[in-house]
Amino acid sequence: MIAYVSGLLADIEASSAVVDVNGVAYRVFTPVREDLVRIGVGNKITLYTYLKVSQDDVQLFGFIRKSDLELFKMLIGVNGVGPRYALAILTQLEADAVQFAIASGDYKALTKVSGIGAKTAQRIVLDLKDKVGMPERSDIGNTVAITSAASGTGVAAEAAAAMEALGYSRTEAMQVLQRIDTEGRTVEQILKDALKQLAIM
Repeated sequence: MIAYVSGLLADIEASSAVVDVNGVAYRVFTPVREDLVRIGVGNKITLYTYLKVSQDDVQLFGFIRKSDLELFKMLIGVNGVGPRYALAILTQLEADAVQFAIASGDYKALTKVSGIGAKTAQRIVLDLKDKVGMPERSDIGNTVAITSAASGTGVAAEAAAAMEALGYSRTEAMQVLQRIDTEGRTVEQILKDALKQLAIM
């Protein structure tokens, strides 16, 4: 079992990173997102890993945060969700959004991932809802708005409901609410800013 690989980020590919560990290059399948690109080729990186061994292949999956690896392991434990689909989920959606979608029962947010249908998304929520809590990382931002919207009270909740009426998922609404200032503002003002954010996400 390889717990992690640590070395120089030699290359970033479509769905993987190449890590040079003392002259040995490891291809690690990983979410290619902003946090990976920000590290930059030629700089040191550590990826917490999961090794998948099959009859005709060996693949290494890795994540910058250990918490994302744990979420990945939970996802692949769901029937019908292999490492490739779990990686796709954590690539196309932020880990916090995946966690929130599962904890709040918002399976529709997961169907936005290519290859994840409604039945699979519902199975993920059903299997993991009691194992995954609400996101608690310190970078979540506007926690007052998130709590208000999730509980169904206040202007943030009204703005979230308006976004859902426009076809956005509850998780998308929560994601955008954590990016904007809602305190002391009207529903119309919040909704205007939220729709601008959703247009660029």
